Amino acid sequence: MTTEPRIPQEALQPMSVPSWLDQVREALGDPAGGHDGLGHSAAEVPFAAVHHWHAGAVADLIGEAVARHGVDAAPHDDLCAVHARAAAGEPIGEGVWSAVLEPALREVYRLAYPREQVLARASVAAASFARSRGWSEDEAERYGETYARMNTEVSERVHAEANAIANAAAYTVAFAAGDAEAYARAWPFAVVQAWIAAYAGPAGTDGPAAQEARVRLRDGLADAVRRATA
Repeated sequence: MTTEPRIPQEALQPMSVPSWLDQVREALGDPAGGHDGLGHSAAEVPFAAVHHWHAGAVADLIGEAVARHGVDAAPHDDLCAVHARAAAGEPIGEGVWSAVLEPALREVYRLAYPREQVLARASVAAASFARSRGWSEDEAERYGETYARMNTEVSERVHAEANAIANAAAYTVAFAAGDAEAYARAWPFAVVQAWIAAYAGPAGTDGPAAQEARVRLRDGLADAVRRATA
């Protein structure tokens, strides 16, 4: 007779998910909530604050990132307009949210992808492999550059599409229902990091541009909370 291993009771408990507001504060380097008004708890903040924030500071930040890279702004403008309608109290169904979220998120994740770092690492690794097989230095360098470019293009596309599809599905449910808990379970911490990376570009999430993005998003969140709780 075999005995199934005993699963600890704590492992069967639902995972505790931080509130959306706590996640955002952490992503923006403000865990104490000092920049979002008066340090409100998530329970005190109406869900409309999320829409005010997205239609305001978030849309402005991503709009600038998109313009800098010469990308079509239409998907982001469409998403901003739907958030503005939701902030004004209009019920928005899942079909509308799904239609505007996925294309906008796809571009955010594409811009956030660390293309230059991935390209450089892949080029070095491929060239090293080629040299180990007896290729000349010039041949190895050309192979490394070609392989890295093709590999990075595929990786960037897969990264953007996979994240857009998964996150759009989760945010669609949360936004249509105006459900703060569902929004928290979609882990907005991660998408905030993507916004910052998309704005900062090659400078990365630790440079001056990234810090500027955090400040702007913190200030925008403060304004959104004030508007929603006024």
